[in-house]
Amino acid sequence: MSRLLPALALLAPLALPAPAAAMGSTAGPQAQKTAVQAHPGQGTVNRMDAAAGKVNITHGPIPSLGWSGMTMDFQVQSKADLARIKPGQQVSFDVIKSADGRYLITRITSATR
Repeated sequence: MSRLLPALALLAPLALPAPAAAMGSTAGPQAQKTAVQAHPGQGTVNRMDAAAGKVNITHGPIPSLGWSGMTMDFQVQSKADLARIKPGQQVSFDVIKSADGRYLITRITSATR
């Protein structure tokens, strides 16, 4: 028995799960949360503030959010997206709920072809 205990002590660390970094993953605890869902919408651009990265859109219902059609301001993830749209234009967009609870447009493109 006295020889068995030192051997078990050497093997015990092998029975523990490896840390994420040891398994080649650089993801932290945030990666274990579920992915952020993008909610598709369509609407009309009313106005934009490219410097502030904001757009005002009158959009139709967004069922995945439980929203009816309404007019609202959105922050855009990339201000460069606003260079491709203009007031009065029909757009298609994806919106997410950010970690701080705000709704953020992650993609916006012209809906007219």
